[in-house]
Amino acid sequence: MNEENKKRRSKNELKLIAKKLDEREMEILEHLHKVKFATSDQLRRVFFTENKNETASLRACNRTTKRMKELGIIDHLDQQIGGKRGGSSGKIWTFSASGYNLLKLGNTKLKAGRKRLYEPTSILFLEHMLAINEIYTKLLELDQQKKIELLETQHEPRCWRTFSERGISFYLKPDLFASLVPAHEREFETVYFLEIDRATEAPIKVIKKCKQYINYFNSGIEQRQNGVFPFVVWITPNEKRCEQLTRYIHENLPKAEMLFRVITIKEFDTLIRGMKKQQEDK
Repeated sequence: MNEENKKRRSKNELKLIAKKLDEREMEILEHLHKVKFATSDQLRRVFFTENKNETASLRACNRTTKRMKELGIIDHLDQQIGGKRGGSSGKIWTFSASGYNLLKLGNTKLKAGRKRLYEPTSILFLEHMLAINEIYTKLLELDQQKKIELLETQHEPRCWRTFSERGISFYLKPDLFASLVPAHEREFETVYFLEIDRATEAPIKVIKKCKQYINYFNSGIEQRQNGVFPFVVWITPNEKRCEQLTRYIHENLPKAEMLFRVITIKEFDTLIRGMKKQQEDK
């Protein structure tokens, strides 16, 4: 990371930087604050869609991120998706301390300023965060394409839920919450708790997380607040993992199978665009 981007800037300096940003650059900064990490390709797919040529769109994205980096409000990690041959689309961007403090100028709800750039605690953590953002990016793309109407998303920690059992408080920590309306059913809202599985954990840990969802379902909190309990969707990287988790859920939680869906990432678009019957049956 660029050492220059770690310098602390005064409020007046931040105000001058803010005046230099256009609407899209400000949206990118807010987006990075929400998702923490995003590749250049993910940013391109969300913010540079006016040009149908992907190469031209990526060049425009690269010009913008370079300018924002020079202003000291974002920076890219040393790691790249795809290694050195991953190219500019594989750069991983995050917001800097100055970027965070710039956002604070117009948002008093943000906590005290960061002393350094947002840095991943491990490669596995980074890969998981990027996988979550890939799903979020797909949701935004479907919304842009008018295939769904994306009503709300909640990232960590807003998507986390609390409940208690026998006087003990517990946290349920989904990766992402989404509320949307499929294009073919304008009056039908569908809600999801999304779990992005990287096939890095033993299936028994997935079952343990599923049991937390069952306990939260039994608490009735979500149903009282929102009228329905969200679908819990496990998104797996391949068919083998999908079949493995499906089998484990069937064998270990046969009475709660209807609460969960296990799919591959390739099936995500199809699932999101139409689940009316399952929602009514739930």
